[in-house]
Amino acid sequence: MKQEVKAFIASLHNDTSAMRDAFAPDDYYMRRVSHFARLNVGRGDIVMLGDSLINGCEWHELLENPLIKNRGINGDTVEGVRQRVEGIMQGKPAKVFLMVGINDVSHNIASHAIAYSIVALVDYLHSLSPGTQVYVHSLLPFDSTVYFSSLTDKEGDVRHINTLLSEAAEEFDYTFIDLYAHFATPDGTINAEYSNDGLHLTGSGYALWARLLQPYINE
Repeated sequence: MKQEVKAFIASLHNDTSAMRDAFAPDDYYMRRVSHFARLNVGRGDIVMLGDSLINGCEWHELLENPLIKNRGINGDTVEGVRQRVEGIMQGKPAKVFLMVGINDVSHNIASHAIAYSIVALVDYLHSLSPGTQVYVHSLLPFDSTVYFSSLTDKEGDVRHINTLLSEAAEEFDYTFIDLYAHFATPDGTINAEYSNDGLHLTGSGYALWARLLQPYINE
């Protein structure tokens, strides 16, 4: 798989171009980026990086750790994260926990292109700060019948992305954290206890995530 991902990164073929073309930063994204530019990330800090699933939680309070910094943006994509990480990584944080990709799924990007682009993003993080430990979360299950029709029939894409991310972890020097199995019902949708809109998490969902995350925060 390593050669496949490296070839994908090097080629910048149509799937990657599609991801870049699909990225259109809105006003909220630009406000968050301008806000983050005025905040410091330093050595010893732990960065939660990604989309609305990251943005929606007060991580430092939930995990009772003042070193945790939230760098999530609603609606963000793999390309959106890539375009804003340089300033974050200049601070040489101790750890980065990444959750991104579901918005790319909703934009009809091929599942292998999303997974490989996440791995390419991890590779970029390593190049910016080689001493930072990188953790990649699996994508979560969802229930498109509740609200997010753009995800209809894309459950298989999410599972494929998670499989590829798990397989690439050792070769690309990151820790894969499987959240999917803990949030999914037997039919593969997100447990209603953890989401009231079929995608984003309630307090119970974040509490579960925090319990699963705590060992990685502490190690």
